[in-house]
Amino acid sequence: MFLYLTLFFTLYDFILGVGALLIGPVGPTTSRASKSNICNVLDYGGTIGSKDIGPAILSAYNNCVTKSSGSTLYLPAGNYDMQTWVTLNRGSHWAFRMDGFITRTGHMIIIQNADDFEMYSANSKGGFQGNGYLCRNTGPRFLRIVKCSNWSVHDLVLVDPPAFHLIVQEGSNGEVYNMVIRGADIGGSDGIDITGTNHYVHDVMVTNRDECVTVKSPAHNILVENIWCNQSGGSAFGSLGINTNISNIEYNNGGNGTVSNVLLQNFISRGTAYGLYINQYWASMKPLEGPGVKLSNIAFTNWNGDVVNGDNRPPIALICADGAPCPNIALTDVNMWSQTNKAIYKCESAFGTGVGCIKSGTPSSYAVVTVTPTRPSGYSTPTTMPGDLTVGFPATASIPVPTTIPTSFFPVIAAKSKLMSLQTSSTMVQAVTAQATSTAKTSTSPTKTSTSVKATSTTVNPGIVTRYAQCGGIGKYNP
Repeated sequence: MFLYLTLFFTLYDFILGVGALLIGPVGPTTSRASKSNICNVLDYGGTIGSKDIGPAILSAYNNCVTKSSGSTLYLPAGNYDMQTWVTLNRGSHWAFRMDGFITRTGHMIIIQNADDFEMYSANSKGGFQGNGYLCRNTGPRFLRIVKCSNWSVHDLVLVDPPAFHLIVQEGSNGEVYNMVIRGADIGGSDGIDITGTNHYVHDVMVTNRDECVTVKSPAHNILVENIWCNQSGGSAFGSLGINTNISNIEYNNGGNGTVSNVLLQNFISRGTAYGLYINQYWASMKPLEGPGVKLSNIAFTNWNGDVVNGDNRPPIALICADGAPCPNIALTDVNMWSQTNKAIYKCESAFGTGVGCIKSGTPSSYAVVTVTPTRPSGYSTPTTMPGDLTVGFPATASIPVPTTIPTSFFPVIAAKSKLMSLQTSSTMVQAVTAQATSTAKTSTSPTKTSTSVKATSTTVNPGIVTRYAQCGGIGKYNP
């Protein structure tokens, strides 16, 4: 069995009540200013304009950040290429200030087993260009946050990776915000995939043709809000398979296992392919062993919008597994319609309230029930925002890098945290800027080489580089 719950293309979601599902604080446990030991990559073999800034990042981390608690790994403003894979492991009480912009010519970055960690750009212009159109779905993700605790990633721009953009892999107490993510108009371009416990994702814009922000298993106590899926595949759970374990999720996933205590509220959709959509018989997935993922206590509240063709793809579909019927599915103030002014709603083995096809009583299996509704009385023309795209980005050409990160990700609602570029500079930020001015190097200047760089920059397997072309790079390949 398989579950896919998603909203597609132009969609905004907003949730009131921060902390409703969170079980404790998120983000770093100490201030940015306390991480005042500056580890500038230009002092560890790096140059602005470098053809491979990876070894300098790794050297600055190994020889400076890990040697002194309270350090900031600093990539000054400027353009860099990156070919060498970088894994930054087991750091505590540190930050990665990424004011520069990296173009991928090989691999990217893993942050692993970090605690009290922050990755950001002070100018709100740092990030990655992946040129994924050169090698689709065969290369690395931009950024993985793996089993980290008390961390944040913000004020970054991620553009066109070969595969996914940001992976949050387990861990706890993380926060992602003030981000722009731009992928191609194809599948295999996930924006943010997240697992773990007590994470908070908010104020993010995603353009792609796959998942926008997606909760995967295992996941508990995750809050997602103020998400602008701008020509995107939509926010989702899944795909989910064997031993699914998800609970206490709020958006402001057969196999077997459970998804329970989920709130999805304050959604606006406009011209989407899918609407409010649960389907445990997703056609693109091969059936798995087991009765199906048990869905229960899922509430949809305050939804308004339309799909492109409500006869072809219902604005509301609740298709549950016959072997694991869904109890307590509640729709309140849900006004989903179709741009064709005609629609159907579908339910199967779903029990609850709020839509004509759903059943009440003791959960049991039943065949698909299809109803033909009239336009909901509460439906209104979906709100638009400046910056809404009318089409996605091509899969076969370079995707433009956005010049700014928005200050609002939901109509009339300001982002919860001010962009770093709009904040008054702290003493630490001023000191870093002064240091960058005094030590700045370009690729035409002599470079300082560290003898302790651990990247395997001279032992590349030519077959890997050939196979993955621009995706191969130097160092360990790990998709």
